[in-house]
Amino acid sequence: AGFYPNSITYISVLKACGFMRCLEIGENIHVEIKCQGLLEKDVMLGTALVDMYSRCGAIVKAEEVFEELPERTVVSWSVLIAGYTQVGLGDKALKCFMQMKDAGVCPNALTYVSVLKACAILRSLEAGKDICLEVTKQGLLEKDVMVGNALVDMYCKCGALEKAQELFERLPMRDVVSWNALISGYAQNGFGDESLKCFKQMKGAGVFPSAVTYVSILKACGMVGCLEIGEDIVSEIREQGLLEKDVLIGNALVGMYSKCGM
Repeated sequence: AGFYPNSITYISVLKACGFMRCLEIGENIHVEIKCQGLLEKDVMLGTALVDMYSRCGAIVKAEEVFEELPERTVVSWSVLIAGYTQVGLGDKALKCFMQMKDAGVCPNALTYVSVLKACAILRSLEAGKDICLEVTKQGLLEKDVMVGNALVDMYCKCGALEKAQELFERLPMRDVVSWNALISGYAQNGFGDESLKCFKQMKGAGVFPSAVTYVSILKACGMVGCLEIGEDIVSEIREQGLLEKDVLIGNALVGMYSKCGM
């Protein structure tokens, strides 16, 4: 039709490539962008490329594009840090976070969520505590539920359950992700009774469980040998048709029945 893509077109289609993990198409678009010299002119386009490569697991390519960016914004840095955490490179994510701050770029909520995930991957409680102080100083705990959830999850993964509970209680809003972080944290650290108690409180607060909730709570039931509660949860799962949709729930059910001697 005689129409040619512009930066906005490329940004949109790169997002689609990242979402669909279409690395080959993304690489072809990268070539087009280079041929047109757009990368030197548009930092948002460069950031979209970093994001696409990160989501496709091509972290080395993401690093290469990042290094070529004429200017690096908080979004550029955050996308690369998120990319490292997505492929389990927590140490690189933390290093990148420090480089970002050394460059005088102030982190935003997205940055903190990603770098807290990195701390959780590394079980680095000290680094997590430092980031918690920054988040608290900026008032982000009260403003952003995703940051609050990431903090609760980080403390749980680092085994600091008292701190996780304390932060959870400070959250101004608790969604299913908030509750899941705590329920899962207790179950993963061997506190099945606490996990079950938390599950009961969650339902009492009118928050509807997700598949992640059920996987964690079935683990807790198996841990404490509580078949009666487990059977009630199985009824909920069947009513929602989740057994046919989610293999992790199926596996958790098998595990729960095995541990309960059934």
